[in-house]
Amino acid sequence: MINKNSFFKEWAYTQMNLGIAYNKRVQGDPQKNLQLAVKYCYDSLKFYTRENYPFVYAILQNNLGNAYRDQGLTTIAITHYGLALEIHTPEIYPVEAVISAHNLGKTAFKSGLWKEAIDGYSIAIKAVETSRSWIKSESRRQKILEESIGIYESMVQACINAGEIEKAFEYSERSRSKRLVDLMASYNLSQGEEIPPAVKELLQQYEELQQQIDQERQSHKSDNNRSETRAAFQAYNEAIASLETQKQQVWENLRREDRVLAGEIQVNPLSLSEIQKLIDQPNTAILSFYTTNSDTHIFIVQQNKITFHTCTGQGLNTLQGWINQNWLLPYMNDSQKWETQIDSILRELAERLQIPKLISQHLEGIEELILVPHLLLHQIPFAALPTGEYQEYLGDKFLIRYTPSCQILEFCQQRPSVETLYANSLEYGTVEDTKDDLPLTRFEGEQIAELFNIPQEKRLIGTSQGTCNNYRQLAKQVNVLHSCHHAVSRLDNPLESYLKLADGDITLGELMTPGWRLPQLVEVFLSCCETNLCTPDLTDNIFTLSTGFLCAGARSVVSSLWSVKELATALFSIFYYQQRQEGKSRPKALQQAQIKLRELRKDDLEIYSQTTVKENEFPFSHPVYWAAFICQGLR
Repeated sequence: MINKNSFFKEWAYTQMNLGIAYNKRVQGDPQKNLQLAVKYCYDSLKFYTRENYPFVYAILQNNLGNAYRDQGLTTIAITHYGLALEIHTPEIYPVEAVISAHNLGKTAFKSGLWKEAIDGYSIAIKAVETSRSWIKSESRRQKILEESIGIYESMVQACINAGEIEKAFEYSERSRSKRLVDLMASYNLSQGEEIPPAVKELLQQYEELQQQIDQERQSHKSDNNRSETRAAFQAYNEAIASLETQKQQVWENLRREDRVLAGEIQVNPLSLSEIQKLIDQPNTAILSFYTTNSDTHIFIVQQNKITFHTCTGQGLNTLQGWINQNWLLPYMNDSQKWETQIDSILRELAERLQIPKLISQHLEGIEELILVPHLLLHQIPFAALPTGEYQEYLGDKFLIRYTPSCQILEFCQQRPSVETLYANSLEYGTVEDTKDDLPLTRFEGEQIAELFNIPQEKRLIGTSQGTCNNYRQLAKQVNVLHSCHHAVSRLDNPLESYLKLADGDITLGELMTPGWRLPQLVEVFLSCCETNLCTPDLTDNIFTLSTGFLCAGARSVVSSLWSVKELATALFSIFYYQQRQEGKSRPKALQQAQIKLRELRKDDLEIYSQTTVKENEFPFSHPVYWAAFICQGLR
């Protein structure tokens, strides 16, 4: 046995460990174990005083909080967590502060002490964000947030339970799309700056690896024209995977050079009043969705007020899990079956989200919605949700645009107004049929070119012109870019999603590097498949080709949620630009194009195309044809 008088420090350390052991002991009388845990902690504190050993003192206070909590003595437990946090502050000891503050929040929450729970969670969140700001590795920053996302969720619920709706909304927004926010903050802050030499070197490495991937794919395509062994196919897959892994490492190194990740610049979360300033018209409302374990909350933000609506019982498993099982997985595994189920799934989703009730109770006088979806709701065509009125969709009743988060929308608004600078002389450009296998995209491009008098040199057509370098140069020259060709969404590795061009691919990762800076770009229309398809991670990051262009400088992007039909897409794009030429806003042009395509009669098709369509008076009335495209960013 250690002699207390001769080895006081060792004795005290042993008492601390005994306290931990008895608090976790499963044998014997639980209450007796917890009482002994308390005793040993207090014994240890005889040596580890606040004055002499503040760090260990704080650990012991947290341990005492745990022991009292487990005895059901909530008030005493909260007191000890508070004593721990007096030393382990989020600014100095963020890792330890997260532990004690989270314990405080959980303990108070369980007892319905909402104010104390909010105090605990707010300290924990501050500590999480401090820890994240100290880390230069993007993947580690992301990991910190993923491990702590439950704290944000509990904070939102505690605020709602306390009736503090403004604070609940602010914290729901605070946890969204942080990785994307960092990237866009970097873009906005680096405008006009010279790219540092170290970054240029990494960009060159990144592009060279992409060129190697393009070469592998081209070689594999040539081999496929002949017979290919299983071994050759496996070697191809392994080669691509190896190159993509190398690219990911270069990406990490690029991000380490970033001023935001380096901690030189902090991105501050938006307050409610700052978010309300993003709403420039009294008939516009932000609908912000947030799913917790048990429910989905919808915050309705207007210029001068905020309300909220709760879809009780529609939590992570019951709503998000349901969307995954009934929408995303069928789309990925059996797209034909998915198409037949679209109407019924959207009807049920409208019921789950209580759309008719939401409209009647919260949206009187509202004409435009800015949607901030959460998790898999990003994949839903809200315009095609039925309102409960006869044959009326949400997109008929409201103009709709999306944003990954309010902070992303603010970044878009902060960019200089190119439209004001250029007035009626916006430069348009098109990229069409880059693989020579989508003839209707040339028809689409021709019609748009006629509408806006696009010169031939601003149209990249076919394999001879639609190269990666030509695309990049055109994107730097024009204000409005229309892309109609193939694109591929990589749900397994979003940064490898790509635009399919004549001589290779432009990946999402490339679009999000400092090598792609397009400050003059007002609008991009990605008339391609799956350009806004992704499966958001726990922290709700939306990494798609659409957000890639937002990140590169575009103020607004029109993109697709699924694999679109060639004829329907060509007609939809033409209808959209006809509306834009008449001065309609992007959401209005999108709405009118949807309605016009939906109501287009079979006989009217002869005006646009000689293509034969199925025997149906309204061949494009099904949502699969007209509801795929959404508008992100500015009006």
